[in-house]
Amino acid sequence: MRTWQFIIASIGLTTCIFMLSSPTPEGWPPQALNALGLVFLAVGLWSTEILPLHLTSFIIFFLALIFSIAPPSIIFSGFHSGAVWLVFAGIVIGIAVEKTGIGANIAEWVVKWFGHSYTGLVFGMGVAGFGSAFLMPSAMGRVVILAPVVAKIAERLGYETNSRARSGLILTFCFCTVFPAMSILPATVPNVVLAGASENIHGITLHYTDFMNLHFTVAGSGSFIVILILTLLMFRNKHPELKKTYLAQTSSKITPGGVRLLIILLLTLSFWLTDKVHGIAPAWIGLGTSILCLMPFLKLVKASSLVQGANYSPWFFVAGIIGLGAIVAHTGLAEILAAALIEIVGFENKTDLFKFSALTLIGGILSFALNPAGVPAVLAPMADSIAQATGWPLETVLMSQISSFFIIIVPYQAAPIFAGVILTKVPIKYCAQLGIIFSILYIFLIMPINYFWWHHLDMFS
Repeated sequence: MRTWQFIIASIGLTTCIFMLSSPTPEGWPPQALNALGLVFLAVGLWSTEILPLHLTSFIIFFLALIFSIAPPSIIFSGFHSGAVWLVFAGIVIGIAVEKTGIGANIAEWVVKWFGHSYTGLVFGMGVAGFGSAFLMPSAMGRVVILAPVVAKIAERLGYETNSRARSGLILTFCFCTVFPAMSILPATVPNVVLAGASENIHGITLHYTDFMNLHFTVAGSGSFIVILILTLLMFRNKHPELKKTYLAQTSSKITPGGVRLLIILLLTLSFWLTDKVHGIAPAWIGLGTSILCLMPFLKLVKASSLVQGANYSPWFFVAGIIGLGAIVAHTGLAEILAAALIEIVGFENKTDLFKFSALTLIGGILSFALNPAGVPAVLAPMADSIAQATGWPLETVLMSQISSFFIIIVPYQAAPIFAGVILTKVPIKYCAQLGIIFSILYIFLIMPINYFWWHHLDMFS
């Protein structure tokens, strides 16, 4: 435990205890102050990860129940949301990808297709990272499974462990499988949390194709291009001599199980892309995919793997965040926070560009405290009030949160990237440098262009 982690967590815990034991201020709803205490506790524990993410969710559930802050149906509403089942699907698919060896095949195919030059490798790793987001709906799963494979390929090509070039290849993969993937609905936890909060609090179901059209056209594709250019400029190094042990062709053939999994994933993708036609939500398509992967006759995921090899922490984490957002909305705290936010920012009589930029930066600041997945827990319950203040449609206010997910001030904000850095022993300073420069370019280059795209789509009317 580092000093800053202890200080932030202690502040969150102390503030929570103070608010739980204090009388409700005059004019506030009865349980609003207690709900605010839970928010401070969540910020302190989730932002520092001083405790496992799922354990913090359990603590929030427990305190909300014993202090009667909200009914159990509200507290555990996250488990009713399709979002948690999309995360469950990601857990099952991740196990299947690992067991069948598809991850290693993808990484090795990239080298075969894009060559051994640094430019080709950077482009290939970026394509592999972003492309895998369509097939595996879990950024953490993609990074944990594929980042070590990327590291091994870099080392086999002759890049030394602590070299900038090796770090650049790994960071290219990690950044491209997280940030451009923010434009794909089920591909990252923050997107899933927002989808769950939108449905749970406002009754709005987000659709795969609409989501991608809105976010990928500029923000997703723009971030992909910027990341590739930055890594080439920042990490390019003289290419070492190719090691004799390296095989130009893929060293492992795809297994029969891998073929079956690829067919299932492609079918899943086709159903996601056509969700407006058949009307089945992405979460239930993902659940159907996980059921197929678990079928004994397909021999993809053993039943015992769900007990021995599955990491359910993200499942409870998402349920906890969605539940906290529902508590904030139920207790009336959302209206109080929204009123204060609206007064401070002053949305009235401002241009749409100012409103869009302000909401993006507010989300970015909250992301610094909570991490991107925590932003919807705070902002989604306020969306009605913000929509009235801005004059925007409710769905536009909800979707504007995605823009803030692209801002990374410190590496721990993007947990999958941070995990990839730790797993592959990339110096954290390289990750921090790339993250800060990318965020600056996003705010001053990509975000304004994205605003004009939204304006073209008539999102602000």
